[in-house]
Amino acid sequence: MIPREQEKNTVIPARFRRESKLGSPTHFRRGTSSSSRKVLRALSASAKTFGDDRGQKVRFKTLGCRLNQYETQAIREQFLNAGYQETETDGEADLLVLNTCTVTNESDKESRYLIRKFHRENPDAKIVVTGCYVERNEAEIKSLPGVTLTVLNRQKSELFNLLESCTSLSLTPAELPSKRTYTPLHISGFKEKTRAFIKIQDGCNHACSFCKVVLVRGPARSRALEEVVEEAKRLTGQGFGEVVLTGIQLGSYGYDLKKRQMLRDLIERLSLINGLRRIRLSSIEPTDVTDELIEIMAENNKVCSHLHIPLQSGDDQILERMNRRYRRSFFRDLIQKITLRVSDFVLTTDVMIGFPGESTEQFENTVGLLVETQPYKLHIFPYSRREGTRAARFSDLIHGTEMNRRRDILLSVEEKLRQNVQERYLGRNLNVLTEEGNCEEGWVTGRSANYLKVRFPGERVAGMNHQVEIVDLNGVDLIGRAVNNG
Repeated sequence: MIPREQEKNTVIPARFRRESKLGSPTHFRRGTSSSSRKVLRALSASAKTFGDDRGQKVRFKTLGCRLNQYETQAIREQFLNAGYQETETDGEADLLVLNTCTVTNESDKESRYLIRKFHRENPDAKIVVTGCYVERNEAEIKSLPGVTLTVLNRQKSELFNLLESCTSLSLTPAELPSKRTYTPLHISGFKEKTRAFIKIQDGCNHACSFCKVVLVRGPARSRALEEVVEEAKRLTGQGFGEVVLTGIQLGSYGYDLKKRQMLRDLIERLSLINGLRRIRLSSIEPTDVTDELIEIMAENNKVCSHLHIPLQSGDDQILERMNRRYRRSFFRDLIQKITLRVSDFVLTTDVMIGFPGESTEQFENTVGLLVETQPYKLHIFPYSRREGTRAARFSDLIHGTEMNRRRDILLSVEEKLRQNVQERYLGRNLNVLTEEGNCEEGWVTGRSANYLKVRFPGERVAGMNHQVEIVDLNGVDLIGRAVNNG
């Protein structure tokens, strides 16, 4: 970085020079000039930057999935390492970095609301918008007051540099990284004090008819195994006893590298890290749960006995229209296989209600399959029409009252299913990793390895392991008492 006293003598290369519109929305698109990395190297050597006055406060907001949370952490470290201060208060921030989601219309609406709200409170502050909403709706975002910069998912590793460059001068278009290339992001800590997420892959090779994610994230591509292991070692060294492996299509890890069992190999390597107590997998597709994965879950006590496996529907005709790659019997048999092989296995799942054309009978087939497979928690999603997807062309939509009725039924079913799972653990001991969650004075909350939420009397310190005897249940919580530290 060039000191202030040298700025007046700095010569900006002609190929980077054109009139700057400070604070106007800027986005770097595909072009025929030199790569973005070459541009950024030249900028850092020859131009002043946005960060001349350190001590500015930045506010981070993240919508959506665990992958987004990981990527926000990587962006956070870019700013904090450059001397910025993080604030949790909108009114104090000089800059908002918003990492968006576009899974549903509600996600898009929330992003627009947050941008407008922040700009009203901070009219002179800058706003950087990144994430999946940017990928397909850039013009809409740019039209919102206060937006300084939009950044694509595959540019997140350079977000800080892009912000500096766009607020000091404008650039000729830079070549974007390919959607088929894994974008390097790294973290050395995690804001949450209990567990850390680790991104191991990006993109998806499925093409579900309702889903916009494949359009905005691109095809599945994997992160190098050694990079993941090194990051897990860094995080373990920072005191994280649990890591959560995350991605868009987690089970495809290694497929693009022609290594179909690379996920199993990664888990085996991670389990050798001293101090790492738990390895948890985030959402994984039913067709990606292999026998080899089930086997390592059964045999390796560091692998959490919990999987989030999206069901979406329990009716074969609806699954076909969704372009899901399995049928109800496959899902039922898979859960039975895991349950028989993996001790204390707990399932959580996604269910979509009101997919176009879903009859009452087809919805009831979903309820029936949930009762058969006994998940502990349901993520219930009303169908949301997403432009560019095949399902957006379907006309037989479910509206209003009927959608609400089905949601209410599933909420009632979820309560009963959760209680069924909880009751199996009354009188048993569970290893619980404590969290920062809010609860009354003198109590602490945490999660067991199989994802059960437990509350017990104790000191509220996150990241501690306790053996807890389960003595009661109260709503979403199992109630216990600490036996000793785990």
